[in-house]
Amino acid sequence: MIDVAVVGSGISGLSVAWHLSKKGFEVKVFEKEDLPGGNIQTVKKEGFILELGPQTIMADKRVEEFLSDAGIEPEYASERAKIRYIYKKGRLISLPLSPLSFLKSPLLSLFGKIRVLKEPLIAPSIKPEESIAEFVIRRLGKEFHDYIVAPFISGVYAGDTEKLSVKYAVRRVYELERNFGSLIKGAIKLKALGPAGRLISFPGGNYTLIERLSSELSVDTENVVLKIRRKDDRFIIDAKNGKYEAKAVVVSAPATSAGYLLRDISWSASQEFDQIYYAPIVVVHASVEKGSIPEGFGFLVPRVEGKRMLGVLFSSQIFTGRSPEGKELLTIYLGGATDPEVVEYEDELIYSLVEKELKEILRIDKVQFLNLTRWKRAIPQYTIGYGKYLDLAKTLEEENPGLFLTGNYLYGVSVADCIRASYEVAERVERFLTRR
Repeated sequence: MIDVAVVGSGISGLSVAWHLSKKGFEVKVFEKEDLPGGNIQTVKKEGFILELGPQTIMADKRVEEFLSDAGIEPEYASERAKIRYIYKKGRLISLPLSPLSFLKSPLLSLFGKIRVLKEPLIAPSIKPEESIAEFVIRRLGKEFHDYIVAPFISGVYAGDTEKLSVKYAVRRVYELERNFGSLIKGAIKLKALGPAGRLISFPGGNYTLIERLSSELSVDTENVVLKIRRKDDRFIIDAKNGKYEAKAVVVSAPATSAGYLLRDISWSASQEFDQIYYAPIVVVHASVEKGSIPEGFGFLVPRVEGKRMLGVLFSSQIFTGRSPEGKELLTIYLGGATDPEVVEYEDELIYSLVEKELKEILRIDKVQFLNLTRWKRAIPQYTIGYGKYLDLAKTLEEENPGLFLTGNYLYGVSVADCIRASYEVAERVERFLTRR
């Protein structure tokens, strides 16, 4: 009997497994696909390094500590990556990085800027939960929502601000109002509003992280888990390649898969997890001539501008070695919760849409397409009422000692969120096993 069975080899599962393995526990990771990593996938093609999933990692001290312990050397984003653009009325406008540049920026009208500056005078809401759109428009105005917040949420969640919960999707912002009565006052007192840390990847791409972690673990690929059952003081894992017994189980699969696996343990929980919506995303990689795009991280496209693209990253300007000499690599996003049907379009139609909008926005003549990836269930949406799923996961663990749930539908959608959560989850598993 193994100590811990980890179901799913995305970054959530691998990082928990890595912690426990280092503690001396016997850990086996089950993966249904032929390669580990979940949606962290890197492809090298024609001299380009293409990230099919997450492009960057925002590494704070905890994430840097994890990478150091794992013996992985990160690559830090270039200084150019600090320059970010928003598309508005036919041109790219750099996102202001200071109060003075905000006042001078044409991104918002004079009325929009005055509305933002009135934010400290707005009383906190008495409602227990609001959508991001409702919260931001109430505190900062519609213009700030449409041209700054909504595009940012598209970039992080591929989400719809009308449906996402401010309490669960952007909890730090929610707590600023609760703790300080104002976002601006809170940001001044904390001397920060955005995420802490430095933007990183790895010289060979993000899959380097997956390769490093899985090289030190027992990862059983192409061995799909069909069912998890509890029997006395142990768990029975029915998988494609046989039956396994484990003292503890960590389910790090996406919510729908987790629900299916746990149907014999809790049918009601299985049905609830199946309701969690994952926004679909199309990722297109394209090449353009060097010098044909501005310097920077890339640009976001507000939904109010009527385009199909959510945003474009200038990937070869963020990290070195991402494109061959004389070329720039673009990573383009479409779909999301506000335009889900695009994921079903034929490749040629998607390429046509992207080429038309790239030429219009960047004023370039030629685009060479390299790759197209469809993620039909890409990012879990922390919608209004999402707390019930978090409560359900907690109850399920309490009622089934030895069962642990993790993943980006519970602890935050970013790679960094998953790594940070792995410390807490691994500690809980360790406590259970040592008391057993």
